[in-house]
This record gives sequence, structure tokens and C-alpha cells, in this order.
Amino acid sequence: MTTSTMPTMKLASSLPELYRTAAVRNVTVAIGVFDGVHRGHQRILSALVDLARHTGADPVVMTFDPHPRAVLVSPEAAPKRLTARAQQLRILRDVGIRSVVVLPFTPELAALSADEFVTRNLLAVPGRLRGVCVGRTWRFGAGGCGDTGYLTRVGRRHGFEAVSVPEVLWYGRPVSSTRIRRALSAGRLRSAQRMLGRPYALFGPVVHGRGLGRAAFDCPTANIACMGMQLPPTGVYAARARIAESEYGEVSVPQDGILYLGAAPTLQDMSSRETAPVAEFHFFHAMRTLYGRYIEVEPVVRLRPDRRFPSVAALRDQIHRDIETASRALCTPP
Repeated sequence: MTTSTMPTMKLASSLPELYRTAAVRNVTVAIGVFDGVHRGHQRILSALVDLARHTGADPVVMTFDPHPRAVLVSPEAAPKRLTARAQQLRILRDVGIRSVVVLPFTPELAALSADEFVTRNLLAVPGRLRGVCVGRTWRFGAGGCGDTGYLTRVGRRHGFEAVSVPEVLWYGRPVSSTRIRRALSAGRLRSAQRMLGRPYALFGPVVHGRGLGRAAFDCPTANIACMGMQLPPTGVYAARARIAESEYGEVSVPQDGILYLGAAPTLQDMSSRETAPVAEFHFFHAMRTLYGRYIEVEPVVRLRPDRRFPSVAALRDQIHRDIETASRALCTPP
């Protein structure tokens, strides 16, 4: 992985690479997958920033790609992402993180003992690690033999502080990416928002679709490629969207519209191609061509489930009713 940048953010595939390519000397490191950067992750990041300030070091997040379960179990076992990489980095930057190390998660990395993991990935350049922050239940190393107690003991020997961060509880149970994915799958957007600490939003590039939105329905849409992301149930949503000129670019102010998630069953007979589920966003107000740009869409409220209509005309009439309903839900004239 080559070191790259987003605005005020440095990416590297190891701490030594980060030391070589960024103005980073001493570091404190938070380790984890951090998918979703939810409220539990935010508590760890807050502790990281505090520890960095206390020790006079730079706060660094160390994460993994692909998801460890894709290697430890199978690629199909990897959970759907709550945030695309660009979203994740933007959120990290907004809480004060300026450097991220993305370790390639390989069978070789998974086979490292706790000692080997620390030696190769945290202490590879002696004397520069000032602290490590992890969740209280975090485990690492082959067989999960490393824990916060182990990090505390190693820290005493090597001169860094280990901070164990307690979980954030919601309705008596820890906030976790798994709980958030389950809430989204069930359509509980408000529950997902409470655990994330912000509204859920899907993200992806604008791609070419069937080209029927304007011609058949007088409703042009931006088709969003968001494969691998955890999505709420199929259907129609009142929603808000933000546009980015590039994957890691800044997003615009939100604009109201309507989101469709589904396989467009009414249109399947109009195409010889197998129809995959799509995400389409219609802006209430006319937009320029968006191909090649990126869109982040926040579903606000589900208006109805996906279903097959008896004709394209019936679908067109329903789409325009949906737009009126969505505009009322968002208090925005279409």
C-alpha cells in the first residue's frame, strides 16, 4: 500500500512507513477495525487524543484491511461495512486523527503471536511509541492470547502507556458494529443512529444505470455503487444526499430527495440482463451530470417497501406520489 492522502490525513501500511513519509515522530496508537466509528469507537478515539496530548505525541489509528473475518473464516464471512473507507477517514479526521495505518490483514499477520505482533507492528522503530489505546475486550495475536493486561505489562518494559477503554452501553448492552448492522437490516434507522452517534449514510460512486429514470418516469436518478455496504431494507426512503467531487473529497451541504433500494421488479421484463439490487437517488431539484462523482446518502424515513407494479405507468404514478410524500416528510418542496 502506498502512502496517500486525503485533506490533512496521512495513510500508510505500517508505522515505519508513516514515520518515513509524514511529519510524525512519537505516537500514541489506537488499534481496532473501527468500522462505523460508532460511539464505542469514539470513546477509544477520545482517550487516544487525550493520551497523545498528555504524552506530547501524535495520535494514530491502526486498523486492518480486509476485515479479519475475511481471512480467518472466508471472504464471504466478512461483515458488510457500515462505512466506506472514505467515510471512515473523514470521521476519524473530524475527531482529531491525522494519521491512519492500515495493516494488510493476511494469514501471516493472523498467525503472529501477541509478542510478534507488538514487536513487528508497534515497536518496529524503538523509542517512538508513547501509548496504546484499545477497547477493554479487544484481543489480538494468534488464538487471541494478547489482551489489555498483556499490553500493560509490555508497556512497562518498553516505556509506553496502555489504556483500556470501557465499552459504551446502550439499553444495557455494549454498542457494537454487529448490533448496528442488525438494527439496519431490520430497518431501525433511529436505533442505528443512536449507536453510531450520527445518522447512518451509504456512500459510493455514481455509475450508469438503465437510463430509464428521466425517459420513462420523468424522474432522473443518480445510481450509486455501494457493494459491500450494509444497507437498510429495500424500499423507498425520504433521504438527503451530499456530493463529493472525488472519493476522498469534501462532501457538499445536504440536499433533499428520495432514495430507492431494490431490484426494480417492475422493470425486469424490460431488460434481458439479470437485475441486481440498486441504489438510486432522485434530487428534488435539478442536478448537473454526476457520473464519476461520489454521493453520500442518508435515509431519513422509509416510505414503503419495494414491490412489483402491474405496469410501468402504475409505477410512474407511484413514484410521483412517493416524491410528494418524501417532500412532506422532509418539509421541502419537490
